Amino acid sequence: MPSENVNVVGRVRPLTTEEVDKGGKSVVKATGRDKIVVEAAGKELSVSLDGAYGPDAKNTQVFQEKCDTLLQRALDGYNVTFMAFGATGSGKSYLMAGNDQELGIAPMVIQQLFQHLRQRSNKEFMVTASFVEILDEKMTDLLNPHNNPMAVRQHVIKGIFVDGLSEMVARTAEELSQLYEQGRRARRIGATDIKAHRARAHALFTITVEQKERQSSKVGVRSNILLAELAGCEATDSTDPKVLAGTQGVLNVLRALGDSKQKGGHVPYRESVVTRLLQDSLGGNAITLMLLSVSPLDKAYQTSQSALQYGQFARAVKNHARMNVDDTQDIIAELRQDISKLRDKVAGAPEPNRDDVAKMEDLVSDLQLAKKQTWEEKERLSAQFEDQRKVNLANRGILEWVMDSMKKGSREMQEKILLLQKERDQLSVQYKEKRQVVDELKEELQRRINDYTKFTESGKKSESETKKLVTTIHDLKERVKRETEILKKIKETLRDVQDRQQKERQNANTQITAIKGNAEMRQKVELEERKRLEMEHKLRVEEEMDKAKLDMENELAEIQMREAEGYQYSTKEGAALEKTLVELKVDKPVVTMKIQTLQQEKEHLSGELEEVYRMHHEQLELQQLQHYQTFRSYREMFEEQKAAIDQRYRKLLEDCIQDAVFLSSRNSDLTTENQSLKQQIAEMKDVVTRLGGKIPSTIDPSA
Repeated sequence: MPSENVNVVGRVRPLTTEEVDKGGKSVVKATGRDKIVVEAAGKELSVSLDGAYGPDAKNTQVFQEKCDTLLQRALDGYNVTFMAFGATGSGKSYLMAGNDQELGIAPMVIQQLFQHLRQRSNKEFMVTASFVEILDEKMTDLLNPHNNPMAVRQHVIKGIFVDGLSEMVARTAEELSQLYEQGRRARRIGATDIKAHRARAHALFTITVEQKERQSSKVGVRSNILLAELAGCEATDSTDPKVLAGTQGVLNVLRALGDSKQKGGHVPYRESVVTRLLQDSLGGNAITLMLLSVSPLDKAYQTSQSALQYGQFARAVKNHARMNVDDTQDIIAELRQDISKLRDKVAGAPEPNRDDVAKMEDLVSDLQLAKKQTWEEKERLSAQFEDQRKVNLANRGILEWVMDSMKKGSREMQEKILLLQKERDQLSVQYKEKRQVVDELKEELQRRINDYTKFTESGKKSESETKKLVTTIHDLKERVKRETEILKKIKETLRDVQDRQQKERQNANTQITAIKGNAEMRQKVELEERKRLEMEHKLRVEEEMDKAKLDMENELAEIQMREAEGYQYSTKEGAALEKTLVELKVDKPVVTMKIQTLQQEKEHLSGELEEVYRMHHEQLELQQLQHYQTFRSYREMFEEQKAAIDQRYRKLLEDCIQDAVFLSSRNSDLTTENQSLKQQIAEMKDVVTRLGGKIPSTIDPSA
C-alpha cells in the first residue's frame, strides 16, 4: 500500500458584523493558492498548505477544487475523511454544514454522491448513515438518541466502530440529507450548555457505500465517507480528565504523528474516544482532507497560529489507504469453520479449556455482527430503528420530527423556539443570581437605616458620625440602584426572549393532531405540550410577582428613608393612600376567586381528558385482545401443523436411522468379503509366481 500524506486546506473566514462593530481587525490572509499569513504582535507567520482560501471564497469552490476528486475515490472503494478542524468560532460549522444561502461541504458531498451513483447503472449499491456526537468522552446517537450503552469496538469487517450506534438506510439524496439535518438539530437542541457544547463536542457523520455489479458473482467494494466536525483546538482550563481527553486527544495524536521531535513514538489513539474512531483517518486506512478553518480576528491570532501549527503536523501524517473488498460472505464462512473446529475441540476435551471457550464466544459474537452486514439485515435493522427514532426524538423534545406533514419552515421555527428556551433558561439563572445579590444589599441597607433611626432617636447626635452613617446609606442606595438597573436589564432581555419565543410559536402553528403513529404517542406528546405551557405560564406569573415585589421593596425602602429623615405626609396624600389600600383589599379576594375558578376548570378538563384517554385505551386493549385471540387461533393451527410435521419428521428420521444401521451392517459384511477376496487374490499371485508366470488350469488352495 503506497503511503499518502494527509492534505490540509486552509480557509480564512470573514469578520462578522459584531466583530467589526467592536473594532476588531483582520490580521490573517490567504496569499497565492497555498499560503496563509498571520501578521500580529509585530511578527509575521507564513504557513504553506495544500490549498488556501480567503474570506471571499465560496464553499462551492472549495468543494469543486478539493473535495469532488476524493469523493470519486470513495466510490472506487477507498475510505475518505473530510475533517473540519480549527478553534471555536473559526467557521468550522459554516464550512461543513453551510446555511440557507450557501451549502456546506457535507450537503454537497451528499448530493454529489448520489449523482455519481446514478451514473453507475451497471451496479447495485447500498447507502447507510450513522451520526455520533462525543462530548467529554460520552457518546450520543444523534439519529436515534437512545439511552442504551455504546462502546468503541473493532471488527474484522467493520473495522473500528461504535457498538450500539444506529445505522439508517438512505435510498435517495433527500433521505440522506434529512438524516444529516436531523442529527445536527438534535445535536444543538440536546446541548445543556451551548457555549461549552460548541467548544468541546465532536460530531462524526459516517456514510457507508457498498457496491456490487448487477447479476454478477464478482466481489463488491465497500467504502466509508466520514464527515467529521471536531471540537475547538484551543487549550482548555478544565482539570476534568474526561474534558481533557476529549479536547486534547486529537491534538496529542497530531503531535505524535506529525511533530518531528516526537515521530516514531507512541501514538495515543486509545486515550480518547474520538481519536480511536479517527484512527483510520490519521495514519490508517483512509484518504484524509483536513479543512482548516482560521479566524482573522486580531484578538484570536494566538489560537489561529496554534491551529496552523497543528495543520502543519497533519500534513506530515502518512496514511495507507487500500481498496476495501466486500468479502463478507467469505469471512462468515471462515468464522463458522473456526467456530466448528473450536466447538469440536471443546466437546472432545475431558475438561474444557477456558481460553478456548472465551475465544469461541468472541468468534460467535463476531459472526453475529458479520451477519448484520448483509444488505437484507441492514434493511431490516434500519426499519426497526425508524420506529424507535420517532419515540426517542419525541422524548428529546423534537416533536415535529415525528410528524409527516410538518414543513421545513415549521421545523426551523420549532428549532428557534427550543434554542430561545435554552437562552431563556440561562437568563433565568443569571436573574436569580443577580436577584440574590440585590436582596443581600437591601438587607444591608435596611440594617443601616435601622441603625441610623436608632442613632437619631438616642439624641446623641454627632455631625461626623451622622455624616458617616448617611454617606454609607447613600452609597448602599447607589449600589442597590446600580444592581437593580442591571437586574432590570436582565429582566427586559428575558422578557424580550420570551416574547420572541411566543411569536415564533405562533408563527410555527405546530399541529400536534397531525402526528401519525399510535395513540399512546399522541397522548404523550399532548401531555408534554400541556406541561410545557403550564410551566411557561407559571414562570410568567412568578416573574411578574418578583417584579411587583421588587418594586414594592424599593418603595418601602424609600418610605423608610423618608420616615427616618422626618418626612410628614399631607392629609391629601394620606387619603389617596387609604383609597389605594381599599381598592387593593377589594381586588385581592376577587383575584383569588378567579384563580380558584380557573384551577377548578383546569382540574375538570384534565379529568375529562383523562377519562377520554382511559376509554380510548380500553378500546385499544379490547382490539388487542381480539387480535390476540385471532393470533392464538392461528397459533393453535400452527402448533397442530407443526406437530404433524414433527411426527412425520420423526418417522422419516427413524426410517433414516434404520437405513443407516442396515447400510452400516451391510458395509461391514462387504468389508469382510472384500478382505477374503483380497487374501485369495494374493494367494493366486503367489502360485502364478512359483509356476513362472504360467496360469494353471486349476489351483489347489493347499499348494
